[in-house]
Amino acid sequence: MQQPKTNNIKTYLLLGIIYLSFIALGLPEGALGLAWPIIRTEMDLPLEMVGIFAIVFSIFYVLVSSQNGWISKYLKTEKMNLLGIVLLVISYFVFSVTPNFTVMAVMTVFVGIGMGLIDTGLNDYMSKHFSSRYMNWMHCFWGMGAAFSPIIMSQMILMFGWRMGYVSIASLQGIIGIVVLISIVKGVWNREQSQKTKVNELIEIKPSGHYLSSKSVVFLQMLLFFLYTGTEGSLGFWIGSVLMESRGLSVEAAGIFPAAYFACIMAGRVVFGFIAGKVGNMPLIRFGMILAAIGIIILTFSNNVMGMALAGLGFAPLFPCLMHETSNRFSADTLSKLVGYQMAAAGAGGAFFSVTIGLSLSHISIESLFPVVFTLTIVVFAMNEALAGKLRRARRHRGGK
Repeated sequence: MQQPKTNNIKTYLLLGIIYLSFIALGLPEGALGLAWPIIRTEMDLPLEMVGIFAIVFSIFYVLVSSQNGWISKYLKTEKMNLLGIVLLVISYFVFSVTPNFTVMAVMTVFVGIGMGLIDTGLNDYMSKHFSSRYMNWMHCFWGMGAAFSPIIMSQMILMFGWRMGYVSIASLQGIIGIVVLISIVKGVWNREQSQKTKVNELIEIKPSGHYLSSKSVVFLQMLLFFLYTGTEGSLGFWIGSVLMESRGLSVEAAGIFPAAYFACIMAGRVVFGFIAGKVGNMPLIRFGMILAAIGIIILTFSNNVMGMALAGLGFAPLFPCLMHETSNRFSADTLSKLVGYQMAAAGAGGAFFSVTIGLSLSHISIESLFPVVFTLTIVVFAMNEALAGKLRRARRHRGGK
């Protein structure tokens, strides 16, 4: 009679470990954007040289993510997660001590591998076993890590320098890695193998229905993630450089913007997580895109941090809802591979747009960030609506509801 209660506790404990892992994943997110103007001055590098990091990261993130189906046959989710965190800790400690840009670029290889293992493995796991609510909350904790990131880096720059910022980030990731290791030793991750009683309010019961399957639609789904992560990531990454180098804000003042952005992504995912199950993915995606577009318009014409906050709130439900919507659009037998391909596309999109927008900022106008990101937001909105329309037509044609 006590087994369901034990399973319930284990399930919540497992969720806690997963959420901590996503804090570790988010911790570096806003750091480089603030540190780069100082790093490039110290190392005498052009603004767009940061694109090398994005390219190297993307190659190895995409490589790992696209092979998720194969990797998961040999490494369980928890081991993928732990290995990823270890790689991040080592990489950022090396970042903090090297005087050489080339060494930083080489260590970015391991950042890409580490993030690919954590991100793809946990997204795959959550999309299979938990509802949209818990997917939103998982990404909320990424937002928590990302919100602390520019705060940590800006304060370390003011007091000790950018290198101590990376020491702090790596140290926090190391603590989380120790917690993950303990959870593996204690058998917390044995839920799939040992727990026979599922917690119904946590586990997503997938409805039967008709799914999309054509190669063109799969490509469109991947392209959606390619464009979206480029949109969300570019705004968070480049805002600090734009505010400092174009609008004359100090490091401390500029640091408020990415912190507000990621904090609102975090807070939004908490709130949207409560209502995702009742409202559904598509209404939240539509609302979020409109809100984000309004925020970007405000940023285009002012230095009002409210614009950044609205953009963060708007983007908050998008990645988790788009990821969870994948399980509604495509059949379970293709889900693991497709999630891996989506995560690969997401990593490639983040890198591609970091580089191309960096070139735009350097050679056209540093203020071009906002019209580019606004245009991408509209395109993503239109593509998602097209996919939703294809699914409705497919289900009507096949007699689905």
